[in-house]
Amino acid sequence: MSNGRVVLISGGTYGIGRAVAMKFAQHGDQVVAFGVNEDQGRETRSRADTDGHPVRVLTGDVSDSSAVRRIVEDVLGREGRVDVLINNAAIRPLGTILEITEENWDRTFAVNVRGMFLLTKEVLPHMIARRKGSIVNVGSGAGQGRRGRIAYSASKGAVSAFTMALALDHAKDGVRVNSVVPGGVYPTGMTEGEPNTRLQEQAKTASPAGRLNSPQDIANAIFWLASDEAATITGSTLEVVIRS
Repeated sequence: MSNGRVVLISGGTYGIGRAVAMKFAQHGDQVVAFGVNEDQGRETRSRADTDGHPVRVLTGDVSDSSAVRRIVEDVLGREGRVDVLINNAAIRPLGTILEITEENWDRTFAVNVRGMFLLTKEVLPHMIARRKGSIVNVGSGAGQGRRGRIAYSASKGAVSAFTMALALDHAKDGVRVNSVVPGGVYPTGMTEGEPNTRLQEQAKTASPAGRLNSPQDIANAIFWLASDEAATITGSTLEVVIRS
């Protein structure tokens, strides 16, 4: 069993999730990151090994209840507990309601909402039994609605409601639940195909800081929310967004 915290991260093998995994590992935590893409998993493991702070990588689809159960049982079997759960896995199909397909709508909610539900449902009873745990859900400013992202916006709105309801239900059990809202992040699994120069130009006018957030910026925010320094904070949303 690790002397540090045991941290489980969905969508932990690319973009923001990978940065989160490496941040916790660098601070001596036992990190398990999982995602559906085996190549991304190998890349994450390789980068973590090179960094000198290994991350254990598992492969599984967060929307598949049997895969989620297998992953949680694996972590509990080896580490005995989960101290911190980061619900980060998400996809972002583009399109208005007239453009998006029923299949894309369903898949978006399967990953972004059902996956968060399944993973939390498996981990939470063990946190309650120990009367200690921190859950951080990764939301989005799109949860308030964005043009051309109807499915993604709706799913991220659900993340906000899920976070608050879960926090209210289980504060008495010693489990804290919060969310982080990234904004203007480059590169991530969702933005790495977009030209950096165009995004940087947008940031100069959209952000008071005049720059985009990096995945590391978001990882820092998540790390703090999960730490004892935020011990009295639950049901909160920490926005790390681009706003003018």
